[in-house]
Amino acid sequence: MSSFSNIRRYVLYFPEFLLCGPSYARFFFFARSSEVLDPKFVWKTFTSSGNPLVENFMRNYPPGVVRKLWAFLYPKLQDRVAGISKHYDISNDFYQLFLDRKYMFYTCADFLTNQDTIETAQENKANYILGLIDPQPGEKILEIGCGWGSMLKKIFNFTGDRENLYGYTLSVEQTRFIDQTYGFSAQLKDFITTEYEPEAWDKIFSIGGMEHVPRADLLPLARKLASAIKPSGRLVHHFFCQMTSAPPAKLLAAGADIFPGIELATWQQHVDTFEQAGLRIVHHSVHDYRPTLKAWFDRLVENKEAALKLVGVQTYNKYLCYLAEAWRLFDDRDLLLMRFVLQRQDAPNPWASSLYAEKSRRNLQAVCK
Repeated sequence: MSSFSNIRRYVLYFPEFLLCGPSYARFFFFARSSEVLDPKFVWKTFTSSGNPLVENFMRNYPPGVVRKLWAFLYPKLQDRVAGISKHYDISNDFYQLFLDRKYMFYTCADFLTNQDTIETAQENKANYILGLIDPQPGEKILEIGCGWGSMLKKIFNFTGDRENLYGYTLSVEQTRFIDQTYGFSAQLKDFITTEYEPEAWDKIFSIGGMEHVPRADLLPLARKLASAIKPSGRLVHHFFCQMTSAPPAKLLAAGADIFPGIELATWQQHVDTFEQAGLRIVHHSVHDYRPTLKAWFDRLVENKEAALKLVGVQTYNKYLCYLAEAWRLFDDRDLLLMRFVLQRQDAPNPWASSLYAEKSRRNLQAVCK
């Protein structure tokens, strides 16, 4: 079986190189290996810069028009819902091997110092987003794409209100985990196609959910969410997007296998969509995903033996390659991680972060001295 797998790697390399580019072919050549990859080799191969001409070719072949075609075809060739389930339903135990141990956040953390652990950084992130949501007891709050219930747990610890917390996910494994671990109302729902009751929610938020929304669904979804929140309500989105209309060459492998059917939008498309949906951007910040990806990579390596027993060699190899390649995508600024706070344009009282008040106080004190 291993011999056949290795032969297949070599047979597929050149056709994939020509059709999808050297980055795509390289990713699958190593990810399909039947032998356990050396993590130091993987990290160096995928994250280090080489000859500028080679690097330029790796980033720009196939041409943008071909990359756009692949990005258009992926959602047509692969079912988005099935693709999400394929990724997240591998095994809860597998993800526990490399995610933080407190929350199991599978999204960008906030490393404030070089000494921060992944646990500390995810706590930083949770506190940051908690401040953006500003949950209050009695408020009806929904998380779309709720993962393993990480942020719902954080909100509950802050408000003590379990009854008004809801989450939607497409993962059977995540629904089971939340039900058994926290007892929140996690429902197996596609938040894109769900019909929302008008003005039913005080807060709706997503952490890593908008990446799974096809471009054609962005505006209809934004309009539904804008209608679903109360006039005084708030939307909070934490997600990454691509910076150019053509997907980065290194992202093509993710659309084919890691997150099958994924179709990222650009920063500009998201901003235009929010405004067209009748929403006002009241907060926008950019964050660094690279330390999180490196921490996950290192922790997966530390737990290699357990990972191999749970998911086998090729899945372990694939995740090593995927985490390293993702690090490079963010290092090249082909992808950016950002957070938005949105309100309806008819909101009676525009929201402002407490940071503004603190800054205003400091400025006033400085003037008065």
